[in-house]
Amino acid sequence: MRWLKTLHDQWMTARKRRVEASLRAFRRDWETLLDDAGLKSAEDRQAAHREAEKLPLKLIPFRHKPRFIDKVEVPLESEAWLHAQFGSQTGAEAQRAALEVVERFSMQKHALLPEAWNGLLSRLKAEFGLPRTLEPFRWLEADRVAELLGLLFELTSREWPEGTLIRDASTQLGFDSKYLEAQQSFIERALDLLWEREMPLESLGIQTSNSVLHFGGPLVLHAGDEAKVLDLRFEASLSVAELERATHLTTTAERLLTVENRKTTFLQLVRADAARSTLIVATSFPTQAVRLLLQKLPRELPHHHFGDTDAAGWDILRRLREVSGRAVRPFQMRWRSKADALPLTQRDRQILTRLLSDPSMAGSYAELHAMHEAGTKGDFEQESLGRPNLEQWPFYG
Repeated sequence: MRWLKTLHDQWMTARKRRVEASLRAFRRDWETLLDDAGLKSAEDRQAAHREAEKLPLKLIPFRHKPRFIDKVEVPLESEAWLHAQFGSQTGAEAQRAALEVVERFSMQKHALLPEAWNGLLSRLKAEFGLPRTLEPFRWLEADRVAELLGLLFELTSREWPEGTLIRDASTQLGFDSKYLEAQQSFIERALDLLWEREMPLESLGIQTSNSVLHFGGPLVLHAGDEAKVLDLRFEASLSVAELERATHLTTTAERLLTVENRKTTFLQLVRADAARSTLIVATSFPTQAVRLLLQKLPRELPHHHFGDTDAAGWDILRRLREVSGRAVRPFQMRWRSKADALPLTQRDRQILTRLLSDPSMAGSYAELHAMHEAGTKGDFEQESLGRPNLEQWPFYG
C-alpha cells in the first residue's frame, strides 16, 4: 500500500522530532495524499479507499458530499499500530535509545583522554536530553551514535605512528580498508568536539588522501615553465593533488602566518590584510597539504604561527617546527591568566612535560612554566584577543 507508506512518512516527518506525547490526531488531505503516493488512476484510488476502510484509520467525508473522502486521520490510539507496520519509533523512544548509548559509553574509561571523553559524553547527554542534535551525533539515530562513538573511542585510545596510511588504520581497527575514508568527515567533526578545536585525522598521525590547504594572500604555483597565480581577496583552497603537481611555490608576501582557528581568526586576518603582505594559512596540527606548502615555499620566507595558548596549542607550534625544519616564531602567543580558567587535564600535563623537555621550545619555556604553575589553561583562545584592529601586519595594535 503505497499510500499508507506515504502517510507514514509524512506522519513521521511531523512527529519524530517531538518527544512529548501527541495531543492532536494527525490528518492529511486524502486526494493530496494519493497524489503524493503516485496513485493517478481512478482504479488505484478506489482500491486505496477500500484498503483504508479496513484499517484503524479515520476517513472523514466532505460535509456536503458524504460519498467522497476529504481527510484521512491517524487517531492517537492508532499511532502504536502505525509504528508497528513500518518498524518506526516515537521521538521519546529514539531519545531514550540515544541516551542509553551515551550511558553505555560512559562506563568505558578512556586511557589517553579521560577528561575530554567524559566531557564529550556529558555534552551529548545534555543535548540529547533537550533533545537536540550535536553534529555529527544525532539523537534520532541511536545506532549511528553508537557506531561513531565506538570509532572515536578506538581511534583516540592508541598512539598512531606518524604517517600511518588511512587504509592501514582502517584495517588495524578491524574494518575494511575503505571504511575510515568513508567516515572521515563525520569522525573529524567528532574529533573537533572531543578536543574542542579543529582536529583533522592527520593530527592523530593518520595520513589521508583528501587534505585541503585553506589560505589567503598571494601564492604562485610553478610547474615547469607554467605558473599559476592565486591571489583571491578572501579565502582560497588547494588540494593535495594541486600542491603535489607544483615543483615549487613562490609568493610576493613578506611573511607566512599560520593560524590555528580557521573558522574565525583566520578569516578575520585574511580580510584585514589590506596590504596583501602576508600569506595566511589555516592549520592546526600540520596536514599533508600544509606540509607540502612548507616544503615548496622558499625557506627564507619568515614563518610565524598564531595559535591558542593551551598545551595543545603550543604542541601545534612544536609540530610545525618539527615538520618544516625551519624557525617558526610564535605570534601573539602569551599565556594570559583568567579567573575562571579551565584546570589542566591529565593530557595537558603530559603535553606540557613533553614541551618543557624539548629544546626547540626553549624560547617559550616562560609561557609554559606560567601555565604549569597556575595549573590552568588560562585565557587561551585566540578569539579572546578580539578582531584585528590594524589593516596590515602585525594586525593587533
